[in-house]
Amino acid sequence: MNDRFNAFHHRWYKIIALLAVLVGLAAYGYLFNPVGKLSKCLANPDLYDGQLIGVGTEAKVVELLPEGFIIQELGQRIRVVGDPPDASPGDYIRIRAVFHKEGYLELERSYVAKGRRAKIFVSIVPALLVIFLLFRTYRIDWRHLLFRERA
Repeated sequence: MNDRFNAFHHRWYKIIALLAVLVGLAAYGYLFNPVGKLSKCLANPDLYDGQLIGVGTEAKVVELLPEGFIIQELGQRIRVVGDPPDASPGDYIRIRAVFHKEGYLELERSYVAKGRRAKIFVSIVPALLVIFLLFRTYRIDWRHLLFRERA
């Protein structure tokens, strides 16, 4: 009885330790990541003028211009000034750029995610297969927070 009790508490200590690590990593990313968000910059341009921001891979190239390109993220469009990457309209892009209150971004770095939607779909299929096989072979014992082999 005592061994089962200790094993149960030991499992909870592991769960709490892992949650503490996750919270610590999230706090570290929030406090020490110098990259701002485009939506915040557009909501208050004077406050974020000249700051380095990151625009994630949900940004889509809408139009190519001679001096740069136009992107759209979450329904908001903004002009990006700089060497246009190897992108065409409709491609997803991730950039780091300096925000200017006049309503444009000055490009520092960029990455074009060619075939991004297809890659996401292809990576979901094996994950679903593993989950299916896991629950086909094991069941969850909620009282002890264990996976038990099906009989």
